[in-house]
Amino acid sequence: MYYIAKWTVNSKDRKQKKRYIKPLSVKDLENKIFERKKLRYPNNPYIPITKFRDDTANGLTKCVCAWLQVNGYFAARINTTGNYNAHLEKWVYSGSKKGMADVTSVINGRHVSIEIKIKDKPLPDQLKVKQEIESAGGLYIFVRSFDDFLKQIQNIN
Repeated sequence: MYYIAKWTVNSKDRKQKKRYIKPLSVKDLENKIFERKKLRYPNNPYIPITKFRDDTANGLTKCVCAWLQVNGYFAARINTTGNYNAHLEKWVYSGSKKGMADVTSVINGRHVSIEIKIKDKPLPDQLKVKQEIESAGGLYIFVRSFDDFLKQIQNIN
């Protein structure tokens, strides 16, 4: 005899998420990457489509890095969280400076640090690094969406 449990969720207790609507800029990025893959692999009839989202910090970071690389700029994702060491049973820091941005890039010969902020606010360490980078001639920007990123990138000489 099998018993099938029925799970009920009270709709009042559950918060509904807003439906994600992909912006045209993200769709354009997907198309641009797909066209580059078609040129790179002309004999492959089954080229997978790379999908992007900009509603999470990880997804937006992937969009930003992909756009920079597709357009011929240098982009590198920076890991500042470190890694968990099972032997020591604790987090081991990566060795990078606190406040470093999520993406480091070079656009038109100028250093640009890009910090991804979806819901949170800049930390004091990030504001300190921002000031240091800008006083050295670089640029440090905060990005909240892919459209916001594109708007800020247009202003870079």
